[in-house]
Amino acid sequence: MSELVLFFVAGIVGGIVNAAAGGAKLFVFPMLLASGMPPLMANATGAVGMWPAQIAAVWVNRKGLFDTPGKMFAQMLPALVGGFCGAVALIFSSEKAFLAVIPALLLLAVGAILLGKRLTVLMQRAFPGGRLQKVSHVLMFAVGFYGGYFGAGLGFMLIAVLSVAGGLSMQKANTLKNLTAFFIYSVAVVPLSVSGLVDWGAAGTVLVGGLIGGYAGGYIVKYLPDTPMRIAVAGLGLVLVVSYLFL
Repeated sequence: MSELVLFFVAGIVGGIVNAAAGGAKLFVFPMLLASGMPPLMANATGAVGMWPAQIAAVWVNRKGLFDTPGKMFAQMLPALVGGFCGAVALIFSSEKAFLAVIPALLLLAVGAILLGKRLTVLMQRAFPGGRLQKVSHVLMFAVGFYGGYFGAGLGFMLIAVLSVAGGLSMQKANTLKNLTAFFIYSVAVVPLSVSGLVDWGAAGTVLVGGLIGGYAGGYIVKYLPDTPMRIAVAGLGLVLVVSYLFL
């Protein structure tokens, strides 16, 4: 019972963090490991448990999100393909090597967020015309693969790609990030669910907490101005990097 309470609280906190920036796996994954789960099972269980957490935040901030559904789906498609491929790779490989490079990936994402619109201008100059859109598809596939494979800090990477490629405000990119992450996890959950790696009792408990936290986090994000949100997201990203390097 104490473990279930711990998983429920982890889900709530993870849902709030996911709505604001991403990185819920950093809370859920260690707690599942502490319960005695093997790493691969803890990873798969955490992915399934946090799968729908973003959708509550998307609902809260849905206004204007679906104005151009065709364009939005086209932007998401490479990430969805990547998410499925990443989940399949997780089932058939070890996560040890990939965990080792997560700090570097998070640092890249945090740097992109800190540069904000300046990075958008630099990338548009480096890739004039339609080239930037082609690069964004490659980046979306890579981020989707990472989300299906492990996913800690996925939100930072999605915000960076969406804000750079689309020139979106931080709040709009954050809301679209939640929707994109939800669909990435949705396609990843399919192979993970039949892999035999998921502890369904723990996953269900985390899922309920994640929905509650995601809904609350959606309201918190809705009323945050752009600049404080960028600082908060970048600051949390640095904390995640430090936790992977030294904890």
